[in-house]
Amino acid sequence: MSEKDARAGQAHGHIPVRTCLVCMRKKPRRELIRLVLESGDTGRIVRDPKQEMKGRGGYTCPECIGNFRLNKRVQRAFRGAARELWLEMS
Repeated sequence: MSEKDARAGQAHGHIPVRTCLVCMRKKPRRELIRLVLESGDTGRIVRDPKQEMKGRGGYTCPECIGNFRLNKRVQRAFRGAARELWLEMS
Protein backbone atom coordinates (compact mmCIF):
# COMPACT_ATOMS: atom_id res chain seq x y z
CA MET A 1 0.00 0.00 0.00
CA SER A 2 1.37 3.40 -0.95
CA GLU A 3 1.73 6.28 1.48
CA LYS A 4 -1.03 8.16 -0.35
CA ASP A 5 -3.43 5.22 0.12
CA ALA A 6 -2.55 5.04 3.83
CA ARG A 7 -3.30 8.75 4.29
CA ALA A 8 -6.62 8.40 2.47
CA GLY A 9 -7.95 6.29 5.34
CA GLN A 10 -7.18 8.95 7.95
CA ALA A 11 -9.80 11.38 9.15
CA HIS A 12 -9.95 14.51 7.02
CA GLY A 13 -10.01 18.03 8.27
CA HIS A 14 -8.16 20.33 10.51
CA ILE A 15 -9.65 21.54 13.80
CA PRO A 16 -8.89 25.25 14.21
CA VAL A 17 -7.84 26.21 17.74
CA ARG A 18 -8.32 29.70 19.20
CA THR A 19 -7.43 31.33 22.53
CA CYS A 20 -9.99 32.84 24.92
CA LEU A 21 -9.29 36.55 25.49
CA VAL A 22 -10.30 36.24 29.15
CA CYS A 23 -8.77 33.01 30.54
CA MET A 24 -6.21 32.41 27.74
CA ARG A 25 -7.15 28.72 27.41
CA LYS A 26 -6.86 27.22 23.95
CA LYS A 27 -9.96 25.43 22.65
CA PRO A 28 -11.43 24.35 19.32
CA ARG A 29 -12.97 27.35 17.56
CA ARG A 30 -16.51 25.88 17.58
CA GLU A 31 -16.48 25.71 21.41
CA LEU A 32 -15.84 29.44 21.73
CA ILE A 33 -17.94 32.56 21.16
CA ARG A 34 -16.64 34.80 18.40
CA LEU A 35 -16.70 38.53 18.99
CA VAL A 36 -16.19 40.98 16.16
CA LEU A 37 -15.89 44.71 15.67
CA GLU A 38 -19.13 46.02 14.22
CA SER A 39 -18.80 47.43 10.71
CA GLY A 40 -18.31 51.15 10.46
CA ASP A 41 -16.47 53.35 12.90
CA THR A 42 -18.52 52.54 16.01
CA GLY A 43 -15.79 50.63 17.85
CA ARG A 44 -18.54 48.37 19.20
CA ILE A 45 -17.72 44.71 19.92
CA VAL A 46 -20.67 42.41 19.12
CA ARG A 47 -21.30 38.66 19.10
CA ASP A 48 -20.95 36.74 15.86
CA PRO A 49 -23.18 33.71 16.53
CA LYS A 50 -22.66 32.12 13.10
CA GLN A 51 -18.93 32.98 13.08
CA GLU A 52 -19.19 34.44 9.59
CA MET A 53 -19.09 38.24 9.99
CA LYS A 54 -16.23 40.07 8.31
CA GLY A 55 -13.68 42.06 10.23
CA ARG A 56 -11.42 41.80 13.25
CA GLY A 57 -12.48 39.04 15.59
CA GLY A 58 -11.64 37.59 18.96
CA TYR A 59 -12.87 34.62 20.95
CA THR A 60 -14.04 33.92 24.48
CA CYS A 61 -15.32 30.86 26.36
CA PRO A 62 -19.07 30.76 27.11
CA GLU A 63 -18.22 30.61 30.82
CA CYS A 64 -15.89 33.65 30.55
CA ILE A 65 -18.28 35.97 28.67
CA GLY A 66 -19.45 37.54 31.96
CA ASN A 67 -15.86 38.53 32.79
CA PHE A 68 -15.13 40.05 29.37
CA ARG A 69 -13.76 43.59 29.76
CA LEU A 70 -12.13 46.19 27.54
CA ASN A 71 -8.62 45.65 28.86
CA LYS A 72 -5.20 45.83 27.25
CA ARG A 73 -5.42 42.27 25.91
CA VAL A 74 -8.75 42.97 24.19
CA GLN A 75 -7.47 46.25 22.77
CA ARG A 76 -4.48 44.44 21.31
CA ALA A 77 -6.72 41.76 19.75
CA PHE A 78 -8.93 44.42 18.14
CA ARG A 79 -5.97 46.63 17.19
CA GLY A 80 -6.98 49.47 19.50
CA ALA A 81 -10.30 50.07 17.76
CA ALA A 82 -12.60 48.68 20.49
CA ARG A 83 -14.53 51.33 22.40
CA GLU A 84 -17.73 49.67 23.58
CA LEU A 85 -19.07 46.21 24.44
CA TRP A 86 -22.44 45.18 23.04
CA LEU A 87 -22.71 41.62 24.31
CA GLU A 88 -26.43 40.97 24.72
CA MET A 89 -26.95 37.43 26.02
CA SER A 90 -29.37 36.31 23.28
